[in-house]
Amino acid sequence: MMLLYYLPLLFAIVSTAELTTLLKGRNLTSLEERLSKTEQRLNATERVLGQLLTGRSDVDLSSLDVLVLRSGTLVDQSDPVIFSAYKSSSTSGVSIRTIIRLIHTYINIGNHYHTEDGIFIAPQTGIYMFHWTIASGSSDFYTQLTVRGTSRASSYVPHPGGSDSSSAMVIINVNKEDHVWIQIYGSGEYVYGGSIGEGNIQSTFTGILLRKT
Repeated sequence: MMLLYYLPLLFAIVSTAELTTLLKGRNLTSLEERLSKTEQRLNATERVLGQLLTGRSDVDLSSLDVLVLRSGTLVDQSDPVIFSAYKSSSTSGVSIRTIIRLIHTYINIGNHYHTEDGIFIAPQTGIYMFHWTIASGSSDFYTQLTVRGTSRASSYVPHPGGSDSSSAMVIINVNKEDHVWIQIYGSGEYVYGGSIGEGNIQSTFTGILLRKT
């Protein structure tokens, strides 16, 4: 009789224990789901923040110097590739496929532009932007941006009866160790150059690595 008396109470205790276990399992599952979603949000935030800070989408924030960030200055983890060269003196009698040597530079980070021969050697594979301006006082002719000996872009230099110049810009893929230069496609041409200063006519060649690939 005593057992029959306590059976409902035992069933109630067991049912309560099962319900508590079930709720704990559900709460644990819900907590795991929330933690997973929070982790996803943190990862997305890290990618966005890294891109905003460095301009790169693949940056690892753990490698950044917090003190540098606090100072308001961020040093790029990769070495930039930038050059801008100019021709300091004029040259006459320039013939076809002659490389235009611009033997002075405004900037040449990494020294990948070689002033002794006017050739830029790409230190790494990537997307590059090149810009060049060639000034002349002779007959009209073309200039070519040449990569590995192959013309990749060209610009027409007119001759309206006096001095003139032509500029061009191109964005192209360049492989590591590729040689890039500007050459003339004409005969007996005159290319202007001059020192930095007001009234001087300059021919220039500029390049910058936009993105590694």
